[in-house]
Amino acid sequence: MKDFNFLFETIDIISVTGNTNREISSVQYDSRKCTENSLFVALRGTGTDGHLFIAKAVENGAKTIVCEEFPDYLVEKEITIVTVKNSRETLARLSHLFFDNPTKDMRVIGITGTNGKTTITYLMKSMFEAFGETTGIIGTTGIFFGKEKIEATHTTPESLELAGILSKMKNAGVKNVVMEVSSHALHQHRADCINFDSALFTNLTHDHLDYHLTMEEYASAKKKLFEMLKPDGTAIVFDNSPFSEFIVENIKAKNKFFIGRKNTCNYIIDNENLSLHKSSYNLLTKSTGSIELQTKLTGRFNIDNSAIVAAWFLNKGYSLDKVREFLSQAEGAPGRMQKVNIGNGAIALVDYAHTPDALEKALLSCREILKNSGIEAGRIISVFGCGGDRDKTKRPEMGGISAGLADFSFVTSDNPRTENPEAILDDIFSGIGQNLLSRCERIADRSKAIEKAVRFSRNGDIILIAGKGHENYQIIGKEKIHFDDVEELEYINKHLNELY
Repeated sequence: MKDFNFLFETIDIISVTGNTNREISSVQYDSRKCTENSLFVALRGTGTDGHLFIAKAVENGAKTIVCEEFPDYLVEKEITIVTVKNSRETLARLSHLFFDNPTKDMRVIGITGTNGKTTITYLMKSMFEAFGETTGIIGTTGIFFGKEKIEATHTTPESLELAGILSKMKNAGVKNVVMEVSSHALHQHRADCINFDSALFTNLTHDHLDYHLTMEEYASAKKKLFEMLKPDGTAIVFDNSPFSEFIVENIKAKNKFFIGRKNTCNYIIDNENLSLHKSSYNLLTKSTGSIELQTKLTGRFNIDNSAIVAAWFLNKGYSLDKVREFLSQAEGAPGRMQKVNIGNGAIALVDYAHTPDALEKALLSCREILKNSGIEAGRIISVFGCGGDRDKTKRPEMGGISAGLADFSFVTSDNPRTENPEAILDDIFSGIGQNLLSRCERIADRSKAIEKAVRFSRNGDIILIAGKGHENYQIIGKEKIHFDDVEELEYINKHLNELY
C-alpha cells in the first residue's frame, strides 16, 4: 500500500477532485486488473483509449483515476480524479514510486538501435556472470534473472511491468540489468524514470517507419535514451550511421565514446577474419594499443556487437586479459546466426534479420564466410519474408537485396497477420529486377519454402533462414500458431533421405 500524497508529491498535476487522504493498493492501466483501492491510469493507445474503460475500472474497485480528459460522470461518486497532461509519462512516474525506485541501487545498461540489441544483452550477461556478477536481461526473447524466466510481449515492457520486474530483480540480488530499449518504448515513455548507468547505440537503419514516419523521427526517439543519462553516465555509439553524432549531441553525459572502422573513433576495429565457427579482430585504442579479440559468433555485424561489449567493459576498468578470455567464451542469443548442419553437407543459419540492413549484412557475412572457408563452389540460398500489418516500404527493398546478394531466394511468409500473404509477396517482388527473377521463387507456406531450400542445397552451400530467429510461432490472421525455423530444419534434416 502507498499513500496518495506520497505518490503524487512530485507529479505534475493539472487538477485534483475528491478525497486525497487515500491508501492505494496497486497501480493499473488495465481496468480488468483493478481491485479494491486500485489507482487506474487511462492511457491513450493506437488501438484503443483507456478513458473508455474508466467506468469498468471503478466497477472493479478503483478509487483513484488518473486521466487526461475529466470524466464528468464520476463527479457524484466517491472517486478521486487526477487530470494530467500526459498519462503515459505519469504512469511511469507513479509505477517507479510505487515500487520504491528499484533502479537507484542497480546498474542498468540500455541498448538501443535497429539491430544487434538482443545479441549484445546476451553477450553482456555472459560476461558479467563470468566476472561473478548477478545480471538480469530484459528484451525481445524474454526476461531472465536467476532461474526465473518471464515471456516477453514487447521488446521493452510497459512502464508499470518494467518497474515491477526491476523490483523483483532487485529483491533477488541482481546487481546489473542489461535491457533492450525500443524506439516505441522511448516514444511512449515506457523507459522513463529508470536510472540508466549506460546507453549503447548499435545502428539506425530502415525499420518501423509505419510508426515513426521518417528516419529523423526514428533517430529522435532513440536519442531519448541518451538524454536520460546523468553527467556521470556512459554513452557508447557505433559510428556507422548518419545519425551517430546526433544521438549523443548535447547530452548531459560526459563519457562519450565512438566505435567503428574510422580513424576518428575511440575504439577502432581492424584486421577482421570471419569463419563459420568464430570471428576474430583487433580493437585499437589510444590507451591500450591493439587488442586481439575473438568471439564464437559469426558475421561481421557480430564483430560490431562484440566490440561494443568489449569497449564497455574496458571503459569500466575490467581486466583486459579477462575481457579477452570471457568474450571468446560468451554465448550469443538464440536465433542469431544459429547454425544447423544439414546432412547433405550444407549449413543452415537461422537469423532474426528482418530489416533491409540486417538482411544485407547477413547475406554479405555468408559470402565472406564462404570465401574465407575456401568453399569457392558454395552458394548462398536465402529464405525470407516480411511481416504483415507492418512497414510496407521495406518489402521491395528487401526483395532487391536478397535477389542481388543470394544465389537463389525463396520468398515466403513471416507473420502475415491479417494481410493476404500473396499480397505481401507481390510487394517484395516489386523490388526485384526482371533480370533477377529467375533466381527467385515465391512459396507462401514457410515450411514448404524451408524444405524446398534444403532440397535445393548441396554440399558447401549456406542456407540463410531470415526474419524469425528465436520466434517459435507464425501469426496468421489473428491466430498465433507454433512454428520454429530451427525445429523445421531439424525435422527436415532427420527425414532428408525421404525428401530426395
